[in-house]
Amino acid sequence: MPRPPAARRPSAPDVRPDRRLRAFVITVLVALSLLAGRLVQLQGADAAALAQAALDQRTHTSVLYAQRGDVLDANGVVLATSVERRDVVADPSILASFNTRSDGSPRDEALPQGAAGAARVLAPILGVDETALTATLTGSGPEDRYALVAVGITPELWQRVSDAGVSGITSQRTSQRTYPSGSAASTLVGVLGTSETQNGETVDRPLSGLEYAENDLLAGVDGKVRYERSLGGQEIPLGESETIEPVDGTSLHLTIDSDLQWKAASAIAAQVEATGAKSGTVVVMDAQQRLLALASSPSIDPADLTDFTNEELNNTALTESFEPGSTAKVITMAAALEEGTSTAASRFTVPDELKRSTKVFHDSHAHPDQNLTLAGILAESSNTGTILAGEELSAEVLYSYQRAFGLGETTGMNFPGETGGILAEPEDYSGTQRYTVMFGQGMSVNAVQAASVFATIANDGVRVQPSLVAGTSDPDGNYRAAEAPASTRVVSSTTATTLRDMMQAVVSEEGTAAAADIPGYLVAGKTGTAQRYDIDCGCYRGYTASFIGLAPADDPQLVVAVILQDPKTNYYGGSAAGPVFRDVMGYALQQRRIAPSTAAPAGLPLTWGAEG
Repeated sequence: MPRPPAARRPSAPDVRPDRRLRAFVITVLVALSLLAGRLVQLQGADAAALAQAALDQRTHTSVLYAQRGDVLDANGVVLATSVERRDVVADPSILASFNTRSDGSPRDEALPQGAAGAARVLAPILGVDETALTATLTGSGPEDRYALVAVGITPELWQRVSDAGVSGITSQRTSQRTYPSGSAASTLVGVLGTSETQNGETVDRPLSGLEYAENDLLAGVDGKVRYERSLGGQEIPLGESETIEPVDGTSLHLTIDSDLQWKAASAIAAQVEATGAKSGTVVVMDAQQRLLALASSPSIDPADLTDFTNEELNNTALTESFEPGSTAKVITMAAALEEGTSTAASRFTVPDELKRSTKVFHDSHAHPDQNLTLAGILAESSNTGTILAGEELSAEVLYSYQRAFGLGETTGMNFPGETGGILAEPEDYSGTQRYTVMFGQGMSVNAVQAASVFATIANDGVRVQPSLVAGTSDPDGNYRAAEAPASTRVVSSTTATTLRDMMQAVVSEEGTAAAADIPGYLVAGKTGTAQRYDIDCGCYRGYTASFIGLAPADDPQLVVAVILQDPKTNYYGGSAAGPVFRDVMGYALQQRRIAPSTAAPAGLPLTWGAEG
């Protein structure tokens, strides 16, 4: 019989499945705990920060640029204004899906997808290279949401871009500064340049003139608009939004006459070229020292700022300091008349040379001793005669008149780069400076200061602080007049009248500026031919030629100052600067309908004795 099978020993129970189950459960519990902790973190501690990050990601902020204030002349003619322009901006993250359906297929088979397709649509409108535009619209990566596509396009061109309907393309309102008067007033009004910010936006930067000096007033305050937008770049209607409206700038109303400014600028530019001068300046002001023109050459074309020099930015009427030469003799004569040490008819025997201190002083041309009156000394522009009259005054008294006429300090107009000139105090004089300042050397002025001396004489001896800004108007058009400038009496009306009579002889055939005569009008003025201090070499080199005059001399209305720096072909004040004076003053008298003179010439005696 077969053996029955052996009975099997029962095996020990297998516990491995229980261990695996427990390990799995523990792992799941740990994972759930971590997820729960993370959920608590996200919904609790980090909720606000995450919500803000999400909001920031879908929030778009744009600058609302303030409209810059205008600059206007005395008659409301625009000298500087701003016109609307648009900067075109792209969001490359949105443009990546241009011409693409949700399933990835193109909407228009004729167009590429993404940035390349958007570039093909926009490049012909903007007139730019399609390949370059594709690179701009692609951006630097998937997180790039800003690309500057075009700067300063017209509103009409932006409308064509907008009508193309490319999602992710928006615009920012900006402006372009324009200067209708061109280079004629560019050194006065100033110019705006542009620079880029870190995100590629262009920002106006004032470079010179009133644009720089009054930038806080003109610029206004930019606003902003902030809103939530969808993935397509559209504003979410009920999303969070905020708008801060811009505050437009204030407009400046000047005392300048734009027509007269143009005439002065044209005349001085022509004479600078004709004489080979380094620079030239014309100042026109009325008797109340309101500036009507402030022209300088060279000047800058504000429509082309690709290349320029500092000299082309500066208005030399205020930024250039020079020794006035014989035009300053008027102050010496005024002090002598006012202090009573001389009269117009006082007699002097005037030598060709005169030794004072360590120097022998000469007149501009050799001559035997002359019997001249004080009026004759001024008409002949005699240095030695001026010393004889001036040394009857103490140095301190003469200095006090020079300061009273406005020398040695800025005009108070706060023009950028203005120089106050140099006027040493008597205790600081060198041995010869006591005498040189009598005829305008060893001191320096700017052109407005020099013109101001003659305007004070035109205004019967009352000096008014020169003014350039007549008032302002706010964005709503409300006009506010500037404060009345300070005034002070420098000499009596009698002294001023006598000086005007004396200066008439300067423009006569017997004087040094017959070329400044204007038919039908009595003209009073003074020439200046001074050695020019050249800062490049720290020496005297070349000349400053000038003529400053007023008209009509019998009823003074206007003052014109003409200064030429380092003219090469003709450096005498009467013949170099006189013709420009005649041209500009003649135009101004006619333009302002100022009646011709009715009085006879003063005819003061210029000599005495056997010649008188």
